[in-house]
Amino acid sequence: MNIEFESSFKPIENKAIKIFEETYNLNLPDDYKKFLLCQNGGKTVRRRFETNDKTITSSIMLFLPLGKERDEDLEYYYTKYNLGNIVPSNFVPIGFDPADSLICLSVSGEERESVYFCDMDYIEEDKELKQEFVRLISPSFSDFVNTLFKPN
Repeated sequence: MNIEFESSFKPIENKAIKIFEETYNLNLPDDYKKFLLCQNGGKTVRRRFETNDKTITSSIMLFLPLGKERDEDLEYYYTKYNLGNIVPSNFVPIGFDPADSLICLSVSGEERESVYFCDMDYIEEDKELKQEFVRLISPSFSDFVNTLFKPN
């Protein structure tokens, strides 16, 4: 992955990732774990993306860090949106766009390792995101990062 950051968070160690995975019974993709170990989230220079079906173009405003350097970190978003049954159970929110829609990483199932855009403008009254508002961005985290582009 070749990505430049405007800002990032304090580095973490493998132990922090292991604790997160064991606490929530997850198996994060290797490329995402490497990303967390190298950068631990932050704001990238290239941040625009397009969904695979070309219907949505947006920007990832922040890759969420793991750790308590920021109150609303990876664990906070996971417990709020995944354990809160708002996003699909196999999704881990890894970032958000300017409208607070989520960029999520699939951690299990056929689409494991894929990155999705979850349009949070369409949460139903029961606080659940319907499948029609979940759109594939990339088949892997590395592909997602490598295809980010600068706004015009």
